[in-house]
Amino acid sequence: MVKILATSFTVFILTISAVKAQTTINIADFPTINEVPPIDSPQVQQWLKEIDLSGSPDIAPLQAPRGSPPTCQVPAVPNSCVWTCEGCAADDVTSCAVANTWGLTFDDGPSTATPTLLSFLKANKLSASFFLIGSNVIQHPEIVKQEVKDGHHLASHTWSHTALTTLSNEQIVAEMKWTEKAVMDATGLRLKYMRPPYGDINNRVRFVLKKLGYIPVDWTGDQFDTNDWRVGPAKGQWTMNQAVSTFTKSLDTYVASAKTSGFYCLEHDVSKTTVDAALQLIPLGLTRKINFANVAGCQSDASPYQAGSTSPIPSTAGVTTGNSTNPTTGSGNGAAKPTTGSSSPSGSTGTSTGASTKGSGTTVQISAGHLQAASAGIVSAAALVVAGALLA
Repeated sequence: MVKILATSFTVFILTISAVKAQTTINIADFPTINEVPPIDSPQVQQWLKEIDLSGSPDIAPLQAPRGSPPTCQVPAVPNSCVWTCEGCAADDVTSCAVANTWGLTFDDGPSTATPTLLSFLKANKLSASFFLIGSNVIQHPEIVKQEVKDGHHLASHTWSHTALTTLSNEQIVAEMKWTEKAVMDATGLRLKYMRPPYGDINNRVRFVLKKLGYIPVDWTGDQFDTNDWRVGPAKGQWTMNQAVSTFTKSLDTYVASAKTSGFYCLEHDVSKTTVDAALQLIPLGLTRKINFANVAGCQSDASPYQAGSTSPIPSTAGVTTGNSTNPTTGSGNGAAKPTTGSSSPSGSTGTSTGASTKGSGTTVQISAGHLQAASAGIVSAAALVVAGALLA
């Protein structure tokens, strides 16, 4: 008992340190919001001097309208390994390594809708990975700080949510490093995981990301897309009932399977609609006794941030057991308590859907709809042992 209390106290102190160790963000110090940053700025030129991009795969940037991913190339570019088009994940993370576990992730935030989601997660003692857009971080740094304070894990979703296969190597560096700086300025934490916008990634993009120290995290195929991004009143959009019904079927199929590994969903905290969807979908997992973890918990990563963080890096472990028959709707009341780390053994490869913890060239079904979504995200929720980690 004394050891558990001491551990919890340490995590608490690390969290407080991480929240207090940030600097003030000055928006004027950053590139234009929601635009690909220029590569000729002194700051980007300095970053480029610090990495060696020689040896990059000879794959030309693709063309696509702003706000959209490129169309799939037919025939496929040799050795490109495009996840969304070829189902080629290479060594991306594509599933949660812990059996019977929902890797809870949210993309595209922070937004004004995020605090509602944070209250819900806190009330249900869940921790998520937030894949953050840098342009949104500098507009809502206080929300990012709250995510850390509440014990969530932070990751990158680039600066402007532009399809990375359409950018030059230098532009990819600018997208990643400006987001990294924004989160560092807000929290003192240097990001380690990332999710490519639209899931758009190939071997050239992977090369650059690895040079920057990043690990790509995809989601576990179409059946684990919540379709929250489709919901809306316009013709052709989905109703909330459609999204809930479709995802319920996916969960029931998963529960009936061997559940040898977990899954990552595609969810977003970009709007009230997508957050409302999360508040309806997560209880479906809880009542089916599916466990929850963030990316760090799923991958058993005790150091979910890169070296160079100016705040202490909180350790992360544990899985929140999904055995609630009456999930809390989330009023923001009641502090979430860190778990002591009761996760299932990690390292299993392949879910019932055939996706693996590392891509390893396995096929994952991705629909054409993702290639047209203007903004996509997933959230993975884990035990609040990650008292200082946060998403995007």
